[in-house]
Amino acid sequence: MRLREKVLKRRVVYSGNYLTMHQYLVRLPNGRTATRDIVRPPDAVAVVPLDDAGNIYLVRQHRTAVGRILHEIPAGIIDRGESPMRTARRECEEEIGMRPKHLKKLCVTYHATGFSTGCIHIFLATGLIPVRRKASDPSEFVEPVRLPFHRAFQMAMVNRIVDAKSLIGLLWAKRLVEQGAI
Repeated sequence: MRLREKVLKRRVVYSGNYLTMHQYLVRLPNGRTATRDIVRPPDAVAVVPLDDAGNIYLVRQHRTAVGRILHEIPAGIIDRGESPMRTARRECEEEIGMRPKHLKKLCVTYHATGFSTGCIHIFLATGLIPVRRKASDPSEFVEPVRLPFHRAFQMAMVNRIVDAKSLIGLLWAKRLVEQGAI
């Protein structure tokens, strides 16, 4: 069965500071047409920072979209011309005041494939070296939190950590911890 949809026409319906929204007219595999709303946010990184004692560093921050304070792994937008790995190092320094000696790419995940093009590159950071936190975004307020990895994983399993990038990062890291790879 043919599954591919052909884009016949596209137009920008919104362009803001963070994202752009397009509306596509597509031809479906059965020959009919349909409209697709596509959100285009910038790509990002997320980092699972683990220290030598088996602690993970999370950040607490208020998320206006869901109206609550969340525990998340450090994350941020990839700046133009910046590699995902460089962004991961920068975000660790900015959000938790740690510089990783080693970064291992765990996976790439997409926000919401039904309507978004955005992806997040998820890394494991080890060999953490304390540095002075250098928050670069004056509109971002985060509080670093250090806790044992098993406690963070338990928080995820009882739905106290709820954002997708953090859940995915924790699952990948747990697998490596159980294998003794870190």
